[in-house]
Amino acid sequence: FNHTFWNDFLMNVVDRNFNYGSSKKEKKNKYLVEFVSANPTGPLHVGHCRGAIIGDVISNILKFNNHEVIKEYYVNDYGNQIISFTKSVYLRIREILYKEKFPFNNSELYPGDYIVEIANNIINENKKLDFSNFEKISETLSKLSIEQSLNFVKSNLNNLGIKHDNFIKETDIIIKKEVDEVV
Repeated sequence: FNHTFWNDFLMNVVDRNFNYGSSKKEKKNKYLVEFVSANPTGPLHVGHCRGAIIGDVISNILKFNNHEVIKEYYVNDYGNQIISFTKSVYLRIREILYKEKFPFNNSELYPGDYIVEIANNIINENKKLDFSNFEKISETLSKLSIEQSLNFVKSNLNNLGIKHDNFIKETDIIIKKEVDEVV
């Protein structure tokens, strides 16, 4: 095809102001697309970002074809990894406030520098919290730690141009006994 054909073709597509390539005949459906859903115990890595882009593209193609789409992120905020994550944040807080040495030799803890950043944010935003006893503060600290980690996740996804409609927490599903109701 010559250049005139392509120019005329493209001008025709633009002038008609329609969604060229979208399906007009297909039955419209509702879709829940759950993607990324990395544990909130650490930063996103390249694999998470790859999955984020793929999930977002799939969602956008479905929306382009006039389907109803909800983009969802499932937050794994329950279980042993969260207990270890919260203990890691707690021990980093103790390191910052009381100069206690972080136990790097404990394989159940998360030693990354991002934990220090989370700990600093929690200290700075929660001046009245008492960090003297883990058992007394663990539930509150767990929520704050997950919130801080999700802020990093959302910021990274935003930098990729990706926005989820919902962030669904596993703890909410367990507390509301939603699985039990379905079963």
